[in-house]
Amino acid sequence: MDQDVASIISRLETRTRQLIMQYDQLKIQLANAEQKLLDQQQHCLSLEAENHELKDNYARLKMARMIDMIDDDELKTTRKRINKMIASVDKCLATLKVQ
Repeated sequence: MDQDVASIISRLETRTRQLIMQYDQLKIQLANAEQKLLDQQQHCLSLEAENHELKDNYARLKMARMIDMIDDDELKTTRKRINKMIASVDKCLATLKVQ
């Protein structure tokens, strides 16, 4: 009977050690996965920022090409429209500041 109890305790200790080792390995795997996720999120954010910058550059390039293609009269008209838009935005900002 003592041998049976000793055998059960021995197997239990062995299995407990195995479970603890598996747990430690899983903790390491989890930490690695979390770090990889953080790296991927950071990479994604940098790509989104780069994408936004490229879109802005493309919009500026389109605007520059449009301005380059129009003649002097159209350029003056376009500048006047842009100045009116700027004045309108300034007026809105002033209104918001008063409120």
